[in-house]
Amino acid sequence: MVGGNWLDNDGLYRQYGTSKAVPTTMGDYLSYGEWRDIEFTLNLGAAPLSTAGTYIIGNTTFLGTNIFLESVNVNVEVAAAGGTSVSVGTIRLDRSTSISTTNILTAIATATLVAGYNNSTANLGSLVGTTVTSTQLPDGAAYITATTIGTFTAGTVKVRLRYRGVGTITQ
Repeated sequence: MVGGNWLDNDGLYRQYGTSKAVPTTMGDYLSYGEWRDIEFTLNLGAAPLSTAGTYIIGNTTFLGTNIFLESVNVNVEVAAAGGTSVSVGTIRLDRSTSISTTNILTAIATATLVAGYNNSTANLGSLVGTTVTSTQLPDGAAYITATTIGTFTAGTVKVRLRYRGVGTITQ
């Protein structure tokens, strides 16, 4: 069976056939207390990230507005090889209009991405340490993207975004 995808009339991203069976490497997790985490793995040596460009990391996890993005943590499991840099940003829900390729993490040079590297304050984008508003994410939410410069042949990077809601939560 052939796979494919499209945006339906409601603006929802739909997949069918073999493209529907592709697993995601990203998720949104509850932490105890008011914090939540979005975690994902960037396998720089595998397509599509091995080739220069901007790619949506997961089709089912979004960064929303009215949150305080406290921190972004990067852990390198396998040293990066090839390529020049990698950054993390956002793209609108239409999947084609970039908001910013560096508003979560600015370009981290390949030479920095050695096994065991752990950043907590370096290369942070403009959304980190702020309350994310609809001015910053016009659709009220956005896909998270990775942008690679150059051709990577290896590298596994784990990224964790820690955030909390803003204001009183009523249910």
